[in-house]
Amino acid sequence: MQKRKIGTLLICLITSIRLFAGDPDSLKAKDSSPKKMDLPSVGLGFAVMSYFGQVGAAKSSGVGSFTDIRPGFHFNAEERLHRLLALSFNASFGHLSGNNHSPTDNLNFESKVSQFDLNAVFYLVTKRDAGIAPYLSVGVGFMGFQPYGDLTDKNGNTYYYWSDGSIRNLPQSSPLAASATRLNRDYVYETALAGSQSTITVPLGLGFKLNFTDHVFVNLGLVYNYTLTDKIDNVPGSGKDKYLYTNVSLHWQFGHKVDEGEGAKPFDKTIWTEIDNADSDGDGVKDADDQCPGTPKGVKVDAKGCPLDSDGDGVPDYLDKEPNTKKGAVVDEHGVTLSDARILADMQQKAAWDSIATARSRSFNNAPSKDILIKIQNQQSTSRTDSKIPAEFADLDTDHNGTISVAELNNAIDAFFSGENTLTVDQINKLIDFFFEQ
Repeated sequence: MQKRKIGTLLICLITSIRLFAGDPDSLKAKDSSPKKMDLPSVGLGFAVMSYFGQVGAAKSSGVGSFTDIRPGFHFNAEERLHRLLALSFNASFGHLSGNNHSPTDNLNFESKVSQFDLNAVFYLVTKRDAGIAPYLSVGVGFMGFQPYGDLTDKNGNTYYYWSDGSIRNLPQSSPLAASATRLNRDYVYETALAGSQSTITVPLGLGFKLNFTDHVFVNLGLVYNYTLTDKIDNVPGSGKDKYLYTNVSLHWQFGHKVDEGEGAKPFDKTIWTEIDNADSDGDGVKDADDQCPGTPKGVKVDAKGCPLDSDGDGVPDYLDKEPNTKKGAVVDEHGVTLSDARILADMQQKAAWDSIATARSRSFNNAPSKDILIKIQNQQSTSRTDSKIPAEFADLDTDHNGTISVAELNNAIDAFFSGENTLTVDQINKLIDFFFEQ
């Protein structure tokens, strides 16, 4: 029991030494779990477009607050680069409009606009499949536009605005003003006010996505577009033109792909079948049923995967130098029968070794450190000279000097944590016991 406690303490100590030495990766098992990555999504949506500039309902009275709102639609494609970041491309089409109607200010326009922009989208939740995913966005775009005005009715009569608020077919100052006919605007913007133009835009957005299934989600968004022009309404003034794009869109997520460099597809039946039928040591017994993993190549085994021991002396046939030992005989590690004198001598020697091992264990337990381990190693080189490494640990003696050094013990424990060897916890403790006893 004391040795088990010391073994556990030693594992913890060496682990701590490796971490504080700046080599934590040596203790981490490689993450072979698959990483799910989003494929692009596409969407179509509708919007209302609200213009902010020199011409508009906010500038005058006499025009309804919804008169200047125009419909729009857009196409969107988005690629999720990270759980918090995506790159989005948008193509938006629609109209921007403004109307002033007052005794001193009667202007109107409607511009057909086409905008293409690229945006960085910043999500405010880390889960890709969250039911509600709020976000912020910023980007840069290119917009083409051409302003038109509603200056005549369907019959070609020019609109003249009188001081009483009416619209007539003659100027109020005309000699024939008394015979002027009242007109009603048809809100058909038939007259080009300027040619086709373009500008750079800066879209700033916010909104949230509602995920309904793995493939379908709805986006509700609000985008404030700042333009680098003052010509959308064909009226020069102070400041650049702006507009608000309030939208809703339906999106299709093409699905997910697995980063093959990180792992296999989740729940792949082929992988599970391979694991179930694995036989790491090639002895013909599946790993799941193999009670003696790591059997050398070519060694005959029984149904449990353990090397055959024909004479039952505890030494497998392939290591047994005395294949027909009598039942009940005491043998050495080579399967050779020991004499009474040899047994007595070995018992005396083992008692002495146990005494030394106990003293070493106690010294380490009182002040566990790497320096104590090195000191014990130096003592071992001048004490026991006929130490025999158990067969199961033979491969750990990398310098082939017949002993397990501190470095070799350290490497074995590192490989145990990283999954690079097949040692069990019991074998690790047994290896530590051997280190103190050798």
